[in-house]
Amino acid sequence: MIEVMQSAPARSGLDRAQYVDLKVWLPGDILTKVDRASMAVSLEVREPLLDHRLIEFAAALPEALRIKRDQGKWLLKCAMRKRLPDDVLFRPKQGFVTPIATWFRGPLADVARAIGRTSVLAETGWFDGDAVGRLSAEHIAGHRDNSRTLWQLLMLERSLAHLGIA
Repeated sequence: MIEVMQSAPARSGLDRAQYVDLKVWLPGDILTKVDRASMAVSLEVREPLLDHRLIEFAAALPEALRIKRDQGKWLLKCAMRKRLPDDVLFRPKQGFVTPIATWFRGPLADVARAIGRTSVLAETGWFDGDAVGRLSAEHIAGHRDNSRTLWQLLMLERSLAHLGIA
């Protein structure tokens, strides 16, 4: 990523950062996720703000028209002010969070109960199965949100099984 930033055809740090976003972050993360999610439900998706003509136009704009204060896409937001309310145009970004906590309390509750008690993690001896069981029970009962820890343990368990370790 550092090499991409250093070799970016750029006038400024903002140009370099936006170039890295286009070349590394979007194709390696965001667009991959969109592609996988849309393919999973047989949906054809297009990203209209990534049309090459719009990208070229936006990249040529002075920084003051791209970012103002903490707002990106400044010119686009100004152009849309007559069509969209300010509370929509200028609200903070909202990412999509996978509802892992809800899944572990619902359709994946049995999976949560099994984490740490299956042969793969149990064989490693790295974790106390009773302690992991308590994390699962507390989470499923709604007493604590242990979803991140449970997810990490589940991914470790699946990775070890996939690699044939333990």
